Amino acid sequence: MSTHSFWQSNNFQTLLIEDWGDEYTVFQPDSGKTHYLNQMSMHILSFLNQHSASVFDISSHLGEQFEQNSDKEFQQNIQKILYHLDALGLIKKVK
Repeated sequence: MSTHSFWQSNNFQTLLIEDWGDEYTVFQPDSGKTHYLNQMSMHILSFLNQHSASVFDISSHLGEQFEQNSDKEFQQNIQKILYHLDALGLIKKVK
């Protein structure tokens, strides 16, 4: 796992987001697809809309938000979410 890569949102301003409590629907006009995200994934997407960040930065931020220890296992889980969001075209690696 590389904590030196940086990620950012991809066309966040074009997304149509609906909040359903603990879950979100995200319509992506570019692809015509709707995605279902949990709170953690939505927090990552929103955080990356504000600035580019590394896995370490994201894990530290989310650890505080969700009162989790930002340990290696947590960072690995965040990395998996990042790759999933990247595959959906919602974020991209910038470095």
